[in-house]
Amino acid sequence: MESPQLRHLLIVGVGGVVGALARYGVDEIFGDIALATFIVNLFGVAIAAVGTYRLTLTTDQRLFLLTGFAGGFTTYSAFALLLYDLTLAQAGLYIVATLLLSLAWIRIIRVGAK
Repeated sequence: MESPQLRHLLIVGVGGVVGALARYGVDEIFGDIALATFIVNLFGVAIAAVGTYRLTLTTDQRLFLLTGFAGGFTTYSAFALLLYDLTLAQAGLYIVATLLLSLAWIRIIRVGAK
């Protein structure tokens, strides 16, 4: 009999691999790490919000989509690294834009679910 913990680890791992490969694809398409990170993080927020507020997911689906895919797709490390090379004004604008648009996505998705 398969243990639920092992199954959950595999589900998260597969989702993470798919998310990381998708992230690589976005980087390749846009070629600009700042733009790619911005798009990926906003899309990741939308995925998390839809998965949380619009869909009724099983535990396995939640682990694959939210923990695995969204976790592998979005990245705080790239966000932080690219901020380091920006001027203070650019970094401030990038942070504010990312946070405000992320919160707007969540609000739009959550309100639409009610």
